[in-house]
Amino acid sequence: MKSQNQNNTNNDYSSIINWKSLHAKSDEFNNSTPFRYGYIENFFDSDFYEKLYDTYPKVDSDWYSSDQMYRKSMTSLVLKSDEETEFSHDDMFSKEWNEFKQYIMSDDFVKNMADYTNMPLKKTLHAIFIVLNRGDFLLPHVDGDGNYRQKLDLMLYFSKDWKKGDPGGTYLASGEDESTIFLEPYNLDNSMVCFEQTLASYHGVRNITKKVVRQALAVAFTI
Repeated sequence: MKSQNQNNTNNDYSSIINWKSLHAKSDEFNNSTPFRYGYIENFFDSDFYEKLYDTYPKVDSDWYSSDQMYRKSMTSLVLKSDEETEFSHDDMFSKEWNEFKQYIMSDDFVKNMADYTNMPLKKTLHAIFIVLNRGDFLLPHVDGDGNYRQKLDLMLYFSKDWKKGDPGGTYLASGEDESTIFLEPYNLDNSMVCFEQTLASYHGVRNITKKVVRQALAVAFTI
């Protein structure tokens, strides 16, 4: 439940992100092929990350469940919607999640991502919690067409003790088959995968076979 608008532009949350480490890998993002992408560990300041992890929302009746031919997952609980242009505190989420929501809507956050990607990003479109469980998957696909509003996607992970080689992280691929996967993160504890949205930006999630819970936040930007 949202409460009154608390758009305090004087709040400085820039220290909760390890921007220096991110910018140090800007060349890796911009020189990657077949589309631009990046993978970053220790994305958040560790203390702030633990607070986000401890208060990550629990799945309940407010979540939207998607069960389609190309995907099966307990997907979305919206932190910030496409239509929300000014920050509004939401009592459904913890103090830290509201702080992060306010920060991702700020000019500073968008500018830092624009500097890292060399993309003319204008604003954050949305931020959506995504939880995957055993039996969930997302077949390799691209989103939309050349006029798609999303131009950059971030997947932020909040899952500890993920085993190397286990599915769950959003993979990147060069085609419509899992045999073309070239990046699949296995450290899902305070890490981030981002990629530019193009007609070649194939991504997905392999079928999760173990009894685990993958917690993430998807953040999208437009130009």
